[in-house]
Amino acid sequence: MLAAALLACSRGPKPASLGRLALPARVVVAAPTPAPPAVAPLTEELRAKGFSECNPHDPLGLGPYAPFRQLSLGRILIPQKGGHTPDFGYDVLVHFHGADAVRKLLVQTARGVVLVLVDKGLGGGAPYTRALGTKFMFPLLRTSIAKALKAHSGSEQAHIRHLAVSSWSAGTVAVSKLLQQEQEGIDALIILDGLHGAWMLGAPRVQKLDSLDARYLTRELAFAKRALAGDALFVLTYSSVVPTFPSTATTAQLLLRELGLQPTTLEPSTDYGQTSTVDVKGLHVWGFQGKDQPGHCAQLFLMPRIVGELLEPAWNTPAMDRSVPPTPHPDWQFKKRR
Repeated sequence: MLAAALLACSRGPKPASLGRLALPARVVVAAPTPAPPAVAPLTEELRAKGFSECNPHDPLGLGPYAPFRQLSLGRILIPQKGGHTPDFGYDVLVHFHGADAVRKLLVQTARGVVLVLVDKGLGGGAPYTRALGTKFMFPLLRTSIAKALKAHSGSEQAHIRHLAVSSWSAGTVAVSKLLQQEQEGIDALIILDGLHGAWMLGAPRVQKLDSLDARYLTRELAFAKRALAGDALFVLTYSSVVPTFPSTATTAQLLLRELGLQPTTLEPSTDYGQTSTVDVKGLHVWGFQGKDQPGHCAQLFLMPRIVGELLEPAWNTPAMDRSVPPTPHPDWQFKKRR
């Protein structure tokens, strides 16, 4: 299975009625000033050491974040200092699958968002279905996040100010589960190369829009319409991988057709560069080159751009103090750094 193979590669890593996003009526997305830090590039020297799109370099460990705290599901990284409003409101991003790669990238670039990392490893989407098997599991996770924020800050005022849910690959099953359960209070969705549609009954199983059944995208379409109205942020990305089931590219194109939108074609500047874009208010649908495993994994490297240029500016996320000594990753004491 593609997702399982990619995770192994990284080891070295009903319409929803959801909470309204605190955005202006017209969402104007611009890069923050100053620009967010850049991710350390994958140089030839780093690639020679085994780092790749599926295994990002890890120069900071936990960086400006405090040590991990365990949650009811996954674990949380909270800024050592700052990253909250005067009344201790925190902006929180819950990410499913490829979580360690996302951690490596975002500790280098995030302005102040809290990171909740959930990774069920190999096994495709089934472990995420089990983890979120009842509608009570996500509220339990939210409660444990709030408790962790209070314990870290020492303030009973500490709370989740904004909440985003993101996923990569098989982790998108978790996002679909939350939408199916009509979980409230989700202000933003980010899906990296993981939204797969379903074949139309009796249609030929080829990567064409008429072969897919749009009814299986009802919940995602509902959230996309919220984003188009400026009430939410929805970022959907896709690669050019062609599996035996509906691809993320064909699925994204079907979603755009149902919304009456046409992408703008772009000229890619790298092997896994961007080939198309739709950016309307809070909706962003981006297509990319890449028909192989590294192309799928390269989608993870979009998280710093999405968080730094879209999510945190939309929320005006309070800045954390990046001058603090970086927190080493707890695994570093057991293995030689490269």
